Amino acid sequence: MRALRCLSLLFALPAAAAAQQAVDRGMAVDPDVSIRIVNLAGRTVVRGWDADSVSVRGMLAPGGASFYMGGARRGVKVGVENPAESGATKESTLEVRVPRGAKVWVKSATAGIVIEGVSGEVDVSSVSGTVAVSGTPSLLTAESMDGDVDVTARARVTRVRTAGGNVTLRGAAGDVSVTSVSGTIRLVESDIAVGRVESVSGAVTFRGAVAKGGTLDLQTHDAPIELTLAQGQGAVVDVSAFGGTISNAIPGVSARAAKGKPTRYEVGSGDAKIAVRSLKGGVRLRRMMPRPNPS
Repeated sequence: MRALRCLSLLFALPAAAAAQQAVDRGMAVDPDVSIRIVNLAGRTVVRGWDADSVSVRGMLAPGGASFYMGGARRGVKVGVENPAESGATKESTLEVRVPRGAKVWVKSATAGIVIEGVSGEVDVSSVSGTVAVSGTPSLLTAESMDGDVDVTARARVTRVRTAGGNVTLRGAAGDVSVTSVSGTIRLVESDIAVGRVESVSGAVTFRGAVAKGGTLDLQTHDAPIELTLAQGQGAVVDVSAFGGTISNAIPGVSARAAKGKPTRYEVGSGDAKIAVRSLKGGVRLRRMMPRPNPS
């Protein structure tokens, strides 16, 4: 009987080792703590809360993944390590609660990253995982090679870069810079002071406002650009479309073309300066229409 029990335990050991392990850790920190999080595969969610502490819950990937957390009140490191032979294919999930004013740095390979409700600096990077950020971070830097980046945030400074991933920014404000190789770039409901948007073969769409005295530069190599200005927006718009066509649908605005120079459109008071350049793609200019009053 004793031998049978030992044998059953031996068979149970591999199953136990392969099972997922729960994570539940926490520690007290300063309100503006710096926290570094590494989870290469799976999903990482970071949420700001009104507590001077860091809380981590989640499930580790089966097959020997290990969790680490350490640091002090000023700085904390959190991460998941997979066995060397498993590479980054084993998926772990982490949900991390941080003080709203924390400085957050998150790295992944294929893991999706979600950041919500953080007002400090946010820096996230992924190889192919998606990135989603919402809230009011003071400074936002987001990079992904092939994953999409979706931002609904009003940061003072926003920097987004992808290779093949698509980028969507909603409500972007302040100083904004977005670059992509083949991914599309969409800025909607924007109200920016300084903007630089560039893609090689991905279409670019800007819909919103540029602050008085502000500047906006939209550029592609062989992809179309669509610029839709907010109601009442004044701007001097210089358009260069060497191999593409220019379509102007802004009421009452005509072009001033000069040989060898960009085509200029003076919209309203011309408070902002906008440059639109595409080597082979077409350019379309539009004005937002007022919303109809509900009957």
